[in-house]
Amino acid sequence: MLTSSRIYLVAITLLMVSFFSAAAQTSDPITVTTDKPTYSDGNTIIVSGTVAEQLNIPISIIIKDSSNNIVYVAQTSPTSGNTYSTQVVAGGDLWKMTGTYEIDVTYGGQDKTSKTTFTFTPTAPAAPTQVPASPNPAIPEFGPLSAAIFAISTMAAVILYTRVKASFKF
Repeated sequence: MLTSSRIYLVAITLLMVSFFSAAAQTSDPITVTTDKPTYSDGNTIIVSGTVAEQLNIPISIIIKDSSNNIVYVAQTSPTSGNTYSTQVVAGGDLWKMTGTYEIDVTYGGQDKTSKTTFTFTPTAPAAPTQVPASPNPAIPEFGPLSAAIFAISTMAAVILYTRVKASFKF
């Protein structure tokens, strides 16, 4: 009886070891990396990675700034060797903040995602040119005062019409 319990114990141990080693061998469904850790306006970012399997759908690439605002969205397809690569030019109207930017890639669903980060430093914007002030300030044609005058004159016309309409019988 002692021998059969040892056999069961050894069998259970072997099953558990084989299960855990099989679970440890699963690879990430998608990976992502950049060619450099830091970029500034006009630099080219090379985004690349691998996929575990071909799903025959495009990979979604989203780049967000440090406030989680989306600054770039694209799609690319993996090669037959299960790799992908695309180029992104850093900068533009949406790339305003200095800080850590995040690249999120998705391939086939929310369970097949990967992320990486990089640092972005925008170039200093040009100083705004100032328009000299006019010596004669403009007076707005329509403003709060003109709206009040229009409302009062409309009410006066309505009141006057209701009082005199009896005298205009045809």
